[in-house]
Amino acid sequence: MGLKTRIIGMATAGFVLSLMASTAFAENLRILAWDGYADKDWVKEFTATTGIGVDVVFIGSDDEAWAKIKGSEGKDFDIYAVNTAQLQRYIAADLATPIDVADMPNQKEVLPRFRDLTTVRGVTKDGKVYGIPFCFDSIGLIYDTDKVKPAPTSMSILWDPAYKGKVLAYDNGEHNVSFTALTLGYQDPFHLSDDQIAAVKTKLVDLKHNVLSFYTTADEAQQIYKDNDVALIWANYGQQQLKALQAIGAHVAYVNPSEGALAWLDNWVVSKGVHDKVAAEKWINFMISKKVSSQLSERTGFGNTVTETASAGGNDKLIWLDNVEDPLKRSDIWNEVKATP
Repeated sequence: MGLKTRIIGMATAGFVLSLMASTAFAENLRILAWDGYADKDWVKEFTATTGIGVDVVFIGSDDEAWAKIKGSEGKDFDIYAVNTAQLQRYIAADLATPIDVADMPNQKEVLPRFRDLTTVRGVTKDGKVYGIPFCFDSIGLIYDTDKVKPAPTSMSILWDPAYKGKVLAYDNGEHNVSFTALTLGYQDPFHLSDDQIAAVKTKLVDLKHNVLSFYTTADEAQQIYKDNDVALIWANYGQQQLKALQAIGAHVAYVNPSEGALAWLDNWVVSKGVHDKVAAEKWINFMISKKVSSQLSERTGFGNTVTETASAGGNDKLIWLDNVEDPLKRSDIWNEVKATP
């Protein structure tokens, strides 16, 4: 999932959900996924309609997913879920199998922005498709509707002196450098030159002077909001963070900024060790159906690639997370920013 901490409940790693079926398929599909991506009722319906049994192993971090797939060279699973920022790593390690999109009729019905996979950064290589986009969320801006009027349209409002001491920011070097680069107008926020990095650092120091506090978890941000006069939150946890605040009665709304919102996009990938590629592609096609996709958004708050949701309107500009030029350098810069008086 996308370079961030999940706030939906995680199943214990290694927990296995198994639905057996006596079918012509020799083995059950072996799926590695995040909690919320293979719910029991979906598995049951898939098995009932296709005759294909399913075993699901849930994971709780990108590192755990990599360890499980790499550890067996892809042989322990037929399908796995991974975000676009990580997928190229799997492709480079020969852990993914090209997907026959023509065998997935539901891909023709997805939202326009996900239909032409050559335009979705990170899911193809050398003209071959390795990932089918499934769900996403943006990293936008939450604002208090009583304190911020009119509604903001740009992240630049975080630097507005009118909100000094009323801004909550996320404690993460990579993401902060990236979104600030977008605010400065840099087209590629993940691969910055030394001069661009220096300009971002200066801009972040200015932001720090407006920030009440930095948070790491959604719960922490929510508590700070309850106990203080907060007007703006850089929402690393997206729509889920918004829903949690609204659930406690906060008068807040959400916007994806005009300069572009960082966003994670998770994909279904066929493993290099797939035993039955046809069965694997049937699963992916089933998961990008309108019914399952809509239910996913209702249950988790994430956007899906088939039906419109609150995560992003059709005209919102989303910048899919990518590997950055130097993670360690970004971390060092962020620590320097926080240490600046």
